[in-house]
Amino acid sequence: MFFKRRQVLEQELKKKQVNVVIVNHPSNLYYYTGFTGGEAFLVMLISDKAEEKLESYIITDSRYYEQVEKECPDLKLVKLEKKGYSQIVKELLEVFIEKQQIPAKGAQIAIEESMNLSQYLKLCEVCSMASFKVYSEMINSGRKIKDDEELEKIRTAESIGDAAFSYILGIIKPGMTEAEIALELEYYMKKQGASKLSFDTIVASGPNSSMPHAQVTNRKIEQGDFITMDFGCVYQGYCSDMTRTIAVGKTTQEMEKVYQIVLEANKRAMEQIKEGEQCSYIDSLARDYIKSEGYGDFFGHGLGHGVGL
Repeated sequence: MFFKRRQVLEQELKKKQVNVVIVNHPSNLYYYTGFTGGEAFLVMLISDKAEEKLESYIITDSRYYEQVEKECPDLKLVKLEKKGYSQIVKELLEVFIEKQQIPAKGAQIAIEESMNLSQYLKLCEVCSMASFKVYSEMINSGRKIKDDEELEKIRTAESIGDAAFSYILGIIKPGMTEAEIALELEYYMKKQGASKLSFDTIVASGPNSSMPHAQVTNRKIEQGDFITMDFGCVYQGYCSDMTRTIAVGKTTQEMEKVYQIVLEANKRAMEQIKEGEQCSYIDSLARDYIKSEGYGDFFGHGLGHGVGL
């Protein structure tokens, strides 16, 4: 599976006459190699000779040698030891250039925009025989369409989030703190098989609930509070994410009105989501309805976003 993904990327980069690609973003490392450690360089050497197979190396330090051998048996492990990433890339590049008979300063290296400045400058300094160009969109493109295995992992991650929400509804009560609710959600998701959180859990109650990304506090839940919960988990590398708002105890007429407006906006958007539809159109269905009900000024963010790695 991972080799096939690298092959697809290889064919796309060949069209751009790229000789080498360096991948170091943790999500892309996992997507193209299966490596879960996160700290490594994937170096793919792309031959322009049809009979030569793609050469792929993974460079990392001693913390991950055994992990690479278990997770990436089809890759050639290059141990950092006392060398830096740029020095090893240079050594691989020099052998490759000589083998491929690439003209001086003719090697083209594709990198990601997420590479930090320090790494980039060091590579440019050490690998002066090549030129670098950002090809993030092409490197990321394979991830746009999920295969059946990926979809199943996302469904499982989402189902864990659904179960956590059902669980938390049964224990929330006045007197609990936001921090306690967040902890219960996180503990429950991990007990159901999640490896970690997709992001820091948000639990915002009462006056805090007007802030979409409020920090969790020790504020105690009170009767009549709105509570907004934004949480998600990671299952075998793939993320879930859900936001839910509930009310505790007796609600005011205004609270019920706003809740129903948001619910109706949600339904209108959901009904029109289908393959080929533009996300901006789906967003407008919810946004225009909320605006027509007099609350447009309070919807400053986007309707939603994708999930994946």
